[in-house]
Amino acid sequence: MNLSTEDTQLFYKLRWALLAYANRHLKVIPQATTAEKVGKQPVALLARLRDALHAKPELLEGFVAENPERLSPQELAIVASWRHCVSGDFYIMRHLKPYTVFMSGKGPAHLYGVLGLYDPLEAVTGGAPLPILVQATLLPFRDHIIYDGILSFYRITFGRGIRTSLNQKYNRLKESEGIIEQLAGPTGEAQIRTSLDRKAPRKPAPDWRPVIDEIITQTEKMRQTDTKLQGAAFGLLRAAASLAQATLQEKDAEAETARRLRSVRTALTRLEKLLYAEEYM
Repeated sequence: MNLSTEDTQLFYKLRWALLAYANRHLKVIPQATTAEKVGKQPVALLARLRDALHAKPELLEGFVAENPERLSPQELAIVASWRHCVSGDFYIMRHLKPYTVFMSGKGPAHLYGVLGLYDPLEAVTGGAPLPILVQATLLPFRDHIIYDGILSFYRITFGRGIRTSLNQKYNRLKESEGIIEQLAGPTGEAQIRTSLDRKAPRKPAPDWRPVIDEIITQTEKMRQTDTKLQGAAFGLLRAAASLAQATLQEKDAEAETARRLRSVRTALTRLEKLLYAEEYM
């Protein structure tokens, strides 16, 4: 999904105005003293100017205080909100219907739902297989998150193991804290909203501990069998029930679940060996 054409035009008007103001102080691009001239500069020079602006956050504050372009209060609030930008390396993880999901690559990991500008981010990335690693600056724009129009791509491909690890982290973050969809409020103040905020509160699950305890009691009785195959299958059932029981513990559930998972794997391996042995006899 993209920002509307009208809002994208407004974004570039405000962005070029801020960068021109910063450039008049920093002189990164000597010839680009107006917003119009800034907008005509190559991306590489704009990236240098942007980075120089980030190193001098007082310039953004100065722009807001002086308002040299005589912006409206609503427009000035958008620029003021950019003090809450997020810059660095990101993994682009998913192209979803409402936005593209970026996952921060360094420091505490978070997910961000980012809108495209004139072109969808899937087109900007050339439809490359995900995940891909980019350097970007994410900006609040009213109640959305956009990027500043500049993406730097790392020429890196990921093996299956890394892709699996990144996808697992993505799933954990989506479940635990959701996707951040808003960084600032209407007057430019910090205001976080995530995808979880839109969901109705989940009803608590029933207390399954008595049920699992009864299953374990019954499976412990199932040790006398007619065949080794039955014995292996029932052993796997006991191990799986014990694994489920570990997840319901109030303390050290993850550690105990990991320990009992080894028993499940051992039981599964025994069952597989018996099946393959019978198949090829």
